[in-house]
Amino acid sequence: MKRLVAAMALAVLVAGPALAQAQAEQQQDIERVAAEQQLEQRIQRFVDMGIEREAATFLAVLSEAGMDPAQIMMFFMMAEHGGEDAAGLMLLMNAMKQQGPTQPVVVQQDMGGPQALIVDDGALYVIDLEAMEVTGTVDYRRSRGMDPDAIWSLLAPMMAGGREAGGPQARNCRERLRVLAGAFWKYAQDHDGTLPGENWVEAITPYLETPDLLRCPARPEQQVGYAMNEKLVGAVIEELEEPEETILLFDTWLDDPAPVGGPEAVPDAGIHDEGVNAVYLNGTVEWLPVAEAREVLQLR
Repeated sequence: MKRLVAAMALAVLVAGPALAQAQAEQQQDIERVAAEQQLEQRIQRFVDMGIEREAATFLAVLSEAGMDPAQIMMFFMMAEHGGEDAAGLMLLMNAMKQQGPTQPVVVQQDMGGPQALIVDDGALYVIDLEAMEVTGTVDYRRSRGMDPDAIWSLLAPMMAGGREAGGPQARNCRERLRVLAGAFWKYAQDHDGTLPGENWVEAITPYLETPDLLRCPARPEQQVGYAMNEKLVGAVIEELEEPEETILLFDTWLDDPAPVGGPEAVPDAGIHDEGVNAVYLNGTVEWLPVAEAREVLQLR
């Protein structure tokens, strides 16, 4: 009997640390899964705001690490737009961190229209400059620190790159349009600021990694899925007004080696969710309903 008790005691002593380690590892697995789920939920919230998933993932990681939205926005604007926007957002970030009343700080941006961000004594406002009305506000000092989700709901449109629609194919289409717009600019830099002529596909192909970028993922059978705005053929960039409102390329039904057209080249039923993707001369990409795309092309 004594031998049996001793053997049981020895087994407990031997198994005890192993059991505790197994329980600790199990708890770590549970915490890891919970953290991954929480991160995925935050990523999805950013995606729902219109931010591309790659950028949304980066934002989620930074926000989970404790960086405040204004600081993250500053980094993004520095990478995307350079010094002027970054300087304004740095002022905004510093104003949001002040403990006492400050002079109002205004950062004007184009978020689907002329808008301004204003930080004034503990509150962040978004102002629609056309309607001259407040479209959003967060009182970030009235609670325990800033509410990141509330602030992101105001700041996210600055990163969305225009309206978006559709699933992975539509997002892939918009990314291709961004790349194609970059090829147009590279061509123009090498040709005294002049955009390509009617044979634009041949002109920009040397600036592309692969000609497959000319295909829309929703219509892979069509060799070139996009049309160039007929009003920009051979145009000198410096002579063009309001590039942020001038479409460069857009989804088209024209099956041509180098499609060129205007409102009539926009498919009646659209390509993505009854609309089309378009890239503007300034590089902004967005989804437009068919009627609106035709109207913009008619004007410029």
